Amino acid sequence: MDKDLLVEKLKILFQQEKEITIDAFGLAPAYGGMVSNSFVLGVSAPSMAGDEQPDKIQKIIGLLFSGLKPEERRWIDRVRVYDNVRELKKQAQNDFEEISNNNDSYVSFETELFKLEAV
Repeated sequence: MDKDLLVEKLKILFQQEKEITIDAFGLAPAYGGMVSNSFVLGVSAPSMAGDEQPDKIQKIIGLLFSGLKPEERRWIDRVRVYDNVRELKKQAQNDFEEISNNNDSYVSFETELFKLEAV
């Protein structure tokens, strides 16, 4: 499986989800790209805006377990959930890592974001 196929699987999974509204997501290389085929999944889920962060993450992980095969899930190392696309875009600049923008030694990748259309 390659990243493009994973993106397509995630698009289908997120668009079919009825209980959680997911309007965009992105995959950033985990560990600064030092581990191949390992990604941080960033998700914009406005329907969970009032939820605690651990609860948001648990819901997305549950969705991944219900909709992806184990060999597909293993590509996702960590999950980050944001309240809106604006926050997702901002954090994508840091590859969804908890890193200050003042860290000159950190090299960020161009994290592509994928917007989802309502079904």
